[in-house]
Order: sequence, then structure tokens, then C-alpha cells
Amino acid sequence: MINHIKIRNFGPIRDEVELNFESALPKDDTDEAYVTVMPDDRRLLKLLYIYGANASGKTTVLQVFEFIRLLWLEPFFNKSEELDFEPFLFCEAPLEQTSSLELAFYANNIRHIYTLEFTKTMIRSERLVFFHSAKPTLLFSRETDAEKQVVKLQFGSQIGVPARERDRLESNTLYNNSVMGAFTKTNVDIPELNTLQTWMKRFFLGMITSDTDLAETTADMIVDNPAAAEWIAAFMRKADRQISKVAADPEKSYQPRLRPNFVYEHLYPAHVNTPFSTKKRDGILSGLDLSDFKRKVAFTHETGTGNFELPLSAESRGTQRYFALGGPMYRLIHDEALLLIDELESSLHPDLMKHFLQTFLANATFSQLLITTHNIALLEEEDFIRRDALWFIEKKDDGSADLYSAADFDSATLRKGASLINAYRAGRLGAKPNLGSPLMNK
Repeated sequence: MINHIKIRNFGPIRDEVELNFESALPKDDTDEAYVTVMPDDRRLLKLLYIYGANASGKTTVLQVFEFIRLLWLEPFFNKSEELDFEPFLFCEAPLEQTSSLELAFYANNIRHIYTLEFTKTMIRSERLVFFHSAKPTLLFSRETDAEKQVVKLQFGSQIGVPARERDRLESNTLYNNSVMGAFTKTNVDIPELNTLQTWMKRFFLGMITSDTDLAETTADMIVDNPAAAEWIAAFMRKADRQISKVAADPEKSYQPRLRPNFVYEHLYPAHVNTPFSTKKRDGILSGLDLSDFKRKVAFTHETGTGNFELPLSAESRGTQRYFALGGPMYRLIHDEALLLIDELESSLHPDLMKHFLQTFLANATFSQLLITTHNIALLEEEDFIRRDALWFIEKKDDGSADLYSAADFDSATLRKGASLINAYRAGRLGAKPNLGSPLMNK
């Protein structure tokens, strides 16, 4: 599980900010749903919400987790490739400034802290420690010589890594690769790194935006796991009580999507090679997008006049999105995982969105969910939303972003028992658009 993350000079975040999953409130009735107690007695929250105006940096916080996941699991094979992020740009020589991250997490019930310093072109340093006791133990540290563009790698004295294995991993750690990324492409046997790599692959499910289509992932789960198929059918009845069954074809078929630049072949002369040509070459189809091969998904609706089957494409946008979220939700409940969802409310009724969150809280144990949202109706639910789970991000006058929790406010600003939604609407919590008059010059 994630303990905290610290971010500096990443996107609109200039000065260091911290997002912390550790409970900041005394134990109360909501702990049973919200809190998981770790072996060292830290109380970690399973769900965090981030509110903020458009362009305030909400999505950036989620992207940081995805940035770390890619560094560990999808390393570069070319020294010339740049890291996929932008530093804070509203300053002089932004590309010369160093960025930093710190991720504290539990893997196999052991607390780790991973720190990283980097620029667009290189990773300057990184360090990973773990805690078998109150004192940290070094797993590895790495320093990069910026002029020579070479890496020096060191393992802790308690980590038994032969010099030959260390040297091989060090030679594969390009200056734009993380140590864990280099490990994924190096034939070495280091059990401690293998355990962490396996944890990262399983725990980090990735980031979902309003444009992410996970319907095929959920369909695969229905075909491969009968128990998941029954669970997802029950899950979908919350979105539409008439749905009694969800089925997916075992075999995938060609189902092309209309794209902005989609060109029908019959509009061109026969000799013109179109971007989406389906002509056979050497006995196979050429020019096809493999993502267009999908399973057909159908929903059985029980109505007063009989049972009717509809394809997924005939369902509402909200039903389609809820179905796509069913697969990730199943993973969260039946495994240990972290899921990031940007603007969860997209296409979902506010009550259905709340039920989605309640389903997660009531059934997941060692998983975590981090969402961004504009749905302020949740702030009315004083018996549902915890103040230490409620985070805000606000853009300051200099263009940088500040991140803070509702639990950070003193009683003079937000007294105990005060209405969160009234305080937010009044502007006392910040992170709110400052729109001014709607009148425009003609």
C-alpha cells in the first residue's frame, strides 16, 4: 500500500508538496471502511479524493504515480530518449532545474522509501531503503556522473549481491533509466529487486481518464473467470436494475472504430493504398489496428414484456463506463492494488458514483483508490467523506500548485462539525474557480 508521495518541480507543482494516505484523525466509526492497519501500526486510508479547479494540477498528481510505474517497468533502450514529464515552466531555464520524488510504500508488509532526483534527460540519483526495524536499511543507491553520463550503483551491506551481478546491472542502467527499469532488461538474479518488480506489476493498475476504454479488459475477465462474470453481472445491476446477465464472446472479431481520420477504402481508386487498407498480403490482413479486434459484449435485460439482449454499443454512455470500471473494481476487491481515476464522475450519476466508492470501501482491504473529481455533491455526505481523505489543489498567483488536506485546516477556518460543502462554496477551502462576472465585451 502507499504511505505517501512527495513531489517537487513536476508539471505545475514547483515547491515540494505531499499527498499522504496516513490517517490524520483519531480512530472513529469510519475507520472500519476507510482504514487498513499495517504491521507497524500505521493507519493507511484506502481512498483519497482530490478537488480543484480546471488546470489546477489534479491530473498531475495521478500522473506522478504513472511516471514511477513506467520508470520501473518500461525502461528506455536508447540514451537519447527524454523522460516523459515537464518540469515547472513558469521560471527561467526550467529544463536546467532538478525535479524530485519520494514514494513511501509497503511491499509484502515491509515499508520502503524510494527517492529520485531527475531532469528531462537523466536520472541524477535514486535511493531505496526498507524498514525491518525503526532504522532504515539500504537496498541500493545510485549516482550519475552528468559529464561522463555513467552510473555508479551500490547495494547495502545486508544485500548479498555478487560484484559480477552488480556490475552487469550497473552497465545496463543508462543515465535515463532507473535501477529497477534496468533490472527488467538485465539477466541477473537479485531476489530483493525481483520481489519489488513483481509487486509493482501487480499493485499499480495504472491510470484511468474519461477517455480510457477498459471494456475489452473487463470482457476478457468475464471470459477467463466465471466467478468474475457473475460478480460483474451483479455489479452492473447497480447501474441498471433490469440487467440480469452480461456475456462476452470467447472469440474476438473485427470491429473497426470510426476515427477522425478514418478513410473508407471505396472512396479511393483501387490502386491507392489507404491508411486502413484491409487487402491481404501473404495470406494475412495488412494495415489493421489490432485494437479493433474485440469481443462482442451483450447485456440481457429483463422487462415486463420479456427478456431482450442488447450489445454494449447500444447501452448508455454511463452503463458503458460503469461496465469498463467493473474489471478494475474486481481487481481492487480481490487483490492488492492501486487504481488512479481522473474525473470519476464522467458519465456517471452522482448516486452511482457514490455507490461505486462505497462498494470499494466496503469490500476492499489492502487496495487503494485515488480519484480526482468535480462532484461537490459528495461534500454534503458528512457521514461518508473523511476530512483526512479529502484533498485540494489550488493554483497560486505565480502559476504553481499547492496541495493540502481538509484535515490541515484549524478550527478557526473549518470547525469540527462544520459543513464541508458550505465552506467550499464560500471559498474558505480554496481550490475553487474564480470566475467573476459572466458579462463579456460585445
